[in-house]
Amino acid sequence: MTSSVPESGERGRGQRGMSLEELLSLPVAVSVSTAARALAIGKDKAYSLIKAGTFPAKTFPAGGTLRVSTPSLWKVLDVSP
Repeated sequence: MTSSVPESGERGRGQRGMSLEELLSLPVAVSVSTAARALAIGKDKAYSLIKAGTFPAKTFPAGGTLRVSTPSLWKVLDVSP
């Protein structure tokens, strides 16, 4: 498996993003803020990309909120379970 995601414990203090372990333990769909954290961007930036139609992962409405497909997020990050 190839990934640019840091292995668990490799992130520096205050660094955004998720470890590989965290990414692989995500449920099938996540909130925009969780997806933003996985992509190491801010929530506002994520919503801006969604509004512009350029968010890199698949989003869909669910229960009055917007969700992000975890498999599509893994694909963007080049991570496979």
